[in-house]
Amino acid sequence: MYIEIIGVILIFVSLRALITKNRVERLLYLNVIGFGVSALIALIINTPFALIVAAAFFICSTISANAIAYTLNRLEDEILLD
Repeated sequence: MYIEIIGVILIFVSLRALITKNRVERLLYLNVIGFGVSALIALIINTPFALIVAAAFFICSTISANAIAYTLNRLEDEILLD
């Protein structure tokens, strides 16, 4: 049942990521997709190696989310000349 719930959430978030025009919202949705995929890997494949792969995917997703947040924070402080 958890797999179906996460799958529905991922489909909904994927559609929202395709529809939205705001870059910050799109990055947020992509972050949720990354965390959802790692959860699906761990739930669908019930082996110890799948847990290692899901943990590695989760860690990489977290690092990339932090890099995105850091970059967006630096862009807010930047002065753009039009």
